[in-house]
Amino acid sequence: MKDIHQVLRTHWGFDGFRPLQEPIVRDILAGRDTLALLPTGAGKSLCFQVPAVAMGGTSIVISPLIALMRDQVLHARGRGITAAAVTSAMSRREIDNTLEDAALGRFTLLYIAPERIGTELFRARLPRMPVKQIVVDEAHCISQWGFDFRPSYRRIPELRVHFPNVPVLALTATATPDVVEDIQEQLGFRAHHVRRAPFARPELTFWVARGEDKHGRLLRIAQRTTGSGIIYVRERRSTHRTADLLEHHDITSGTYHAGLSHEERDRAQAEWMAGRVRFMVATNAFGMGIDKGDVRVVVHLAPPDDIESYYQEAGRAGRDGKSAHAILLVDDQDAGRVRDRVRAAFPDLSQVRRVYQAFADMHRIAIGTGALEAYPLDLRALAERSGEHAATVMHALKALELDGTIALSDGARSPSRIRILASPATIHALRVNDARNGPLMETLLRLYGGLHEGPVIVEEERIARTVGRPLDEVLAVLREWHRQELIDHVPRNDAPLVTLLVPRRDAAIMMLDRKALADRERRASTRAEAMITYFGPSVDCREQQLLTYFGEQSPGACGRCDRCQKRQRDTTSPLHERDIDVERWAIDQGEHPA
Repeated sequence: MKDIHQVLRTHWGFDGFRPLQEPIVRDILAGRDTLALLPTGAGKSLCFQVPAVAMGGTSIVISPLIALMRDQVLHARGRGITAAAVTSAMSRREIDNTLEDAALGRFTLLYIAPERIGTELFRARLPRMPVKQIVVDEAHCISQWGFDFRPSYRRIPELRVHFPNVPVLALTATATPDVVEDIQEQLGFRAHHVRRAPFARPELTFWVARGEDKHGRLLRIAQRTTGSGIIYVRERRSTHRTADLLEHHDITSGTYHAGLSHEERDRAQAEWMAGRVRFMVATNAFGMGIDKGDVRVVVHLAPPDDIESYYQEAGRAGRDGKSAHAILLVDDQDAGRVRDRVRAAFPDLSQVRRVYQAFADMHRIAIGTGALEAYPLDLRALAERSGEHAATVMHALKALELDGTIALSDGARSPSRIRILASPATIHALRVNDARNGPLMETLLRLYGGLHEGPVIVEEERIARTVGRPLDEVLAVLREWHRQELIDHVPRNDAPLVTLLVPRRDAAIMMLDRKALADRERRASTRAEAMITYFGPSVDCREQQLLTYFGEQSPGACGRCDRCQKRQRDTTSPLHERDIDVERWAIDQGEHPA
């Protein structure tokens, strides 16, 4: 077994671990099942990647996020660590080849989505894989008490049947005490063991401000705050409207939401990361994997539906350890809106059936077919076809996911890939004898190496320019070669995906587990009420409220939040003095905090 500090220096260039990283690594090396509760930005991936390299063999990493898997594979390879991911965006042949390579021990890290565990291709290879570690990212998804429960996570314990002595590392940023216990029970921990980073963020001031003029207060915050910031909004159109407002007042800003192309999102994120724009105005699609130290303020123009989401998003401020603010702007209608959103998130059975039928019709999926096939999701087209609002469509799909019928995957750039399947002799004959398409194959081989060994990311536009032919013609030839099984060509796909986990059912008689959905709605309502209480006026201390929610003992009032400041002001100043917000925190310009 390799020395973990040498591994850290060789692959990451670090001389030491962050707090809690080394104890977690040593737990895994000692074969101990561990649940690690680490806040966003605490370096969770290093906790399993270092032992993976040190132990050798293969570490299976279960994650529900295609984009995150893709990024972690790229980063691992950039550090000289062999890694691969199996996702629903891949062709069956690519999945088959990747899993066979994994069975031969060719990857240190193998990333899979939880629904992959039940597939025949995976199960057939699993006994041959040299598995040394099982990693469960976003581990709260296995708990029905968690805020993002996914039934497919309940299949993870099946891995322990094959590898009963392999340590399990479960990772999450937020979990209530009930969820902490449930994760360990569901994963079959041999002994309960939790490593928990403190939830308290002494550098971060939690602030709630109440009033109708949210954009006016946002402007004052932006004008009086140094460094960069993130502004979270509920709707995509609000990102552009809010960014335009800031730009009109000479405050540079970008926009980020799932409706933008990946190129647009990447460009906006790069501009913000480089400091060329100060503020990112975004939906909750923004933030995964972001580690920017100088974020001085995170502003929410409306409350999320649960404290877990709010804490994760607010926690992206102050990662450099310097003073920062997490500011929630609310008005008198926000509590009602949160409750309405929770109620709307659970459509009735007839709506779910309509959406399911419309989706099957769009993709021409016959009853009894389509199991484990992935289909692109065009939300707008599906809403139009089903006659339901886009929000209702998403809630219906979520209900189907909670029922174990489908798995949803966020849109993640899936670039075009080509692998040559034919023998070298066949390819040589094509190059020599096919006057029309031989040069195209010649160009392909000249531009990209390793096409015979595995899938290679290609750019069809570059191929077309080099060979001097229209792009449509090149794509047509590649499709024909794919049909003839000369190559495996997987075109680019940026759309979100829906994977059928079971064969397509008859929507007219389809039933859902009513009890499970009712329980889910009850728990969502409980979390919503906890969020409403957090931003309400009866809280003594915002930080204390958060720590109590996550089951952590509070040392006392923080002294920094709006409630603590109001209490100090009320005891030291006449009631009519209301300048603390402007002079100290530069937030409300004469308005009382909530």
